[in-house]
Amino acid sequence: MPRIAVFGGTGYLASLIKNQNNVKKNKYIFFSRKKSSSNYINYSLLKKNFDDFRNFDFALHLAGPNYDQLKKNKNLIEKKNQITSMICDLCISHNIKLIYVSSMQIYKNYGKINLSINSKINLKNFYSKSHFESEKIIKSKFSNYKSMFTIIRIGNIFGFKKFEKLSKIKNNLIHDLSILALKKKKIVVKNGSIQRTFIPSQIFVDMINLIIKKKFFKNSILNFIYKNLNLKSITQIIQKRCKLAINLKVDVSIKKFYKKNIFKIYSNKNFKFVCIDKIFLIEIDQILKNLNKYFNNK
Repeated sequence: MPRIAVFGGTGYLASLIKNQNNVKKNKYIFFSRKKSSSNYINYSLLKKNFDDFRNFDFALHLAGPNYDQLKKNKNLIEKKNQITSMICDLCISHNIKLIYVSSMQIYKNYGKINLSINSKINLKNFYSKSHFESEKIIKSKFSNYKSMFTIIRIGNIFGFKKFEKLSKIKNNLIHDLSILALKKKKIVVKNGSIQRTFIPSQIFVDMINLIIKKKFFKNSILNFIYKNLNLKSITQIIQKRCKLAINLKVDVSIKKFYKKNIFKIYSNKNFKFVCIDKIFLIEIDQILKNLNKYFNNK
């Protein structure tokens, strides 16, 4: 059974892997800088403890600050760079294959025009810059090593099998809109024309497991997509699911909207998932039911 070290092990994405339905295929071990974590890790001392990871086959790099944290402290980019560099050295030391989860936010025109791997990068946004610098470090560190890493640029992942903490699922577009619907019974969207790519949590987990199963490590960058929608459409979906899933009537107000073609993102043919509307809607229903139960029990 493959052993995978997950760095950033107490974050939202790590929780999706931790709570996946089928956990017998891979052995995930979750490491975190939080001292309360069962597998606490001090990255500044990681180099001294490289041998502790000699039995791992893969590393999943999820560690790093979120958008709000970087907005308050741009110096966190340098700390993340150090962590990324250290993880790369660890992987080289023990021939561990690396998966790094980057972001679609890295693109300058995300949600505006069609995108490919070579599209323009947004270096003015600290969150985008943080991911781009980590990507550069990975490519540089493994420049003399073949078949060592995969970088995944991914959109808005939503959903959860198990509700843990409200703080863990916030800062997420669909989650925030769902919270607004339940608390206010009304969703107000300033600009319904904004477009984003959305990925159900189970699809994200399936993709990580698929990369490991296929051993898809070609020192490459992948755009991973599932469904592209504008904010008007996703808000109306949440409105409809509120009525069907929890019998709640929610009003929707779209302040501004102009119709335009949904943008496309060109991805690797080996990692295209056919969008199944049922999976998409089931995850939204699950969010609404879990949040509704949480708010009713407060």
